[in-house]
Amino acid sequence: MEIVEFVRTLLQRKLVLGILLAVATLAALMTAFRISPDGVERRSVAVGAATSQILVDSAESTLVEGAGTDQIAALGTRARVYAQYLSSRDAVNQIADEIGVDPLLISAHGPFSEGTGIQDYDQQGAESRARDLTEEGKQYRLVFEAQEDVPIITVYATGPATRQALDLAQASFNVLERYIARLKVEANKAERNAPAPEFATSASSVPLVENIVVRQLGAPEGGLVGGSADLVLMVLAFLAVFGIGCLVVAAFAGFMRHWRLAGEMERIGAEADSWLEEPPAAAAPPERERGPANTGL
Repeated sequence: MEIVEFVRTLLQRKLVLGILLAVATLAALMTAFRISPDGVERRSVAVGAATSQILVDSAESTLVEGAGTDQIAALGTRARVYAQYLSSRDAVNQIADEIGVDPLLISAHGPFSEGTGIQDYDQQGAESRARDLTEEGKQYRLVFEAQEDVPIITVYATGPATRQALDLAQASFNVLERYIARLKVEANKAERNAPAPEFATSASSVPLVENIVVRQLGAPEGGLVGGSADLVLMVLAFLAVFGIGCLVVAAFAGFMRHWRLAGEMERIGAEADSWLEEPPAAAAPPERERGPANTGL
């Protein structure tokens, strides 16, 4: 019976019901579209995501020649350091220049950063969570992960679309390659300017910077993430606005009905009280039947 009364209340107010339908439809459309100076644009929750892997190797590739445990460990340490460099502001500026975006729109985290963007949010400290909140509005994100004793840097990139995410991952490799080339030039220059050693030193098994190369393990791969959520958000927004509106209308109608009923009860009660307080009216004596008048003859 409650449902029947609820539906009857809504159907009795067709104008209000039509307004609710219009508002709910507008709210649903606003979740998928936005109005800008350029016109109506589609609002999408989908983002582009891409990933790639970079191998920190020696000139005589360890994949072919093989390497000892100490050499692999040394290359793994270098990979973690290089991954942290890619998250620095200097590297981010170069990556932004290469893909043609504002560096302030890119956030980057390395293996030694406070928040990598991969670990559980609840496990991060307060300062790390605050930093993540300030970077939520940035459209481009980079996370560089490097495991210990494994000379591989994994790049996770996100952007407004798939193309931007792929370009972001590719630019990270290009910037690291140039950085290592610059290190080699600086190392050669320092070696030429350094005085000759007085005593011969034993060769180290750790590869020198001149022998370091980086190789990309395949082209970056990516795609759209979250694109199917648009229709779901539209339906949820419509149901939420329309449902809440119907509940408000029904509650207000019920409140007004009970308000009027309470007013009527007060009026009837007042009339009953006044009727009980009035004394009963005295009954008029019955008139005697008059016979024919006596006439004297």
